[in-house]
Amino acid sequence: MEISLSGVEDDTALRVVETFDRWGWGGAVVEQIVGGGVTRSVIKTYLPAEKHETLRQIEIDLALLDQVYKAEGRAPLPPVQTRSLGETDWAEAWKANYHPLRIGRHLVVKPTWCDYSPRQEDLIIEPDPGMAFGSGLHPTTRLCLELLEDTVQPGARVLDVGTGSGILAIAAGKLQASLVLGLDIDPLAVRVAHQNVALNGLESVIEVQEGTLETGDEMPPKTGDATWDVIVANILAEPIIEMSAIWRLNMAARGVLSTSGIIAERADDVIASLH
Repeated sequence: MEISLSGVEDDTALRVVETFDRWGWGGAVVEQIVGGGVTRSVIKTYLPAEKHETLRQIEIDLALLDQVYKAEGRAPLPPVQTRSLGETDWAEAWKANYHPLRIGRHLVVKPTWCDYSPRQEDLIIEPDPGMAFGSGLHPTTRLCLELLEDTVQPGARVLDVGTGSGILAIAAGKLQASLVLGLDIDPLAVRVAHQNVALNGLESVIEVQEGTLETGDEMPPKTGDATWDVIVANILAEPIIEMSAIWRLNMAARGVLSTSGIIAERADDVIASLH
């Protein structure tokens, strides 16, 4: 089945995406519509028809979010819509929402099943997330890709925290980083990221591991005493705050930290933790 919310305001979309990424098969798909100076989104995810309990969990999470918004005097969430799909339609429907997307000056994210005629200067990222993991091309990921293009210099060492399907790590590799480490606490994400790294021919540059930086100056296996020129973290505010001190210990003297995925209410807390 397809689950969707239509007409979601831009500042609410991230919260809905988090819920759909958590419970949906294929993660969250975001289609943005701009009109009258306001950006609104159609957000979708997919579930097997028999996953009634999971659908109920999505409805509960959204209902709780709606109550918070009402208490704050904000606009309520639009109603959840569901649509039944045949087996073949369900297996392919999520792919129809993904198209080649140009980001920044040279980066192009092109799912493996899409046709695309590249320009000479294009750096092509080819993800194949599979039904169990979304491509992650919502606004926070696009922002991080733009920041990577501005900050990754040839030979840089890049740490991608919460690598997901590996798109940011692959982008760093395409930008000629000499070493990229992608970390994720989700074993499924690690497996998908490994596959995507191989699809893009970057196994010699990118390593993907399950886990995170946990204590002091201790580094993950196989990285020795590495310090990072660029750390990118497209995750939530709380883990950013928790790991900020560790990142500072493991960042090069002129290193750059790029973070995204932070809701407005937590921005000041994140900023304070990074000073």
